Amino acid sequence: MTATLFPVSSADVALTTDEWYTPRWLFDAAAITFDMDVCAPMDPAFRTCPARRYLTVLDDGATHPWEGIIWCNPPYSKTSPWIDRLAAHPDWLTLVPIYREIGWRRRLLQAADAITLLDVTFGRPDGSKQGHPHLLLLAARGAACTNGLARISVVGPYTGGAYHVRPRSNLR
Repeated sequence: MTATLFPVSSADVALTTDEWYTPRWLFDAAAITFDMDVCAPMDPAFRTCPARRYLTVLDDGATHPWEGIIWCNPPYSKTSPWIDRLAAHPDWLTLVPIYREIGWRRRLLQAADAITLLDVTFGRPDGSKQGHPHLLLLAARGAACTNGLARISVVGPYTGGAYHVRPRSNLR
């Protein structure tokens, strides 16, 4: 953990344009309880991911040690450091934009065991929507997350069940 000049609490962190709350249907379809959500919202009311542990911006999930099965919906303004962490971890599911920073895409695709495209409208816990639908890439590594991705792709409104999985001999 890096030293700070003064204490920072969750009340000191404002909502930003990087605060995108993954819709609950995605987690319901995945049927996974993650060990860690490494990019969790500060406010627990905005958390839709079923996880045993939540890392927020105050925990600096990009540098904090990760354990077990990871969910990562990283800040879309700076995705690259998160992709590097994912590529070094064995079990994860991540939701990333397909239209930003192209430099990290190759690293993500090389690390992933499965991918699909999703049309996602982000929302708030009260049911209100946040903006318009976004075409996103859902990528998985590890057997549990690859199976979760397959379940999500079946109910995803964009692909109608289409996804790509590396041959089983290549799964880690």
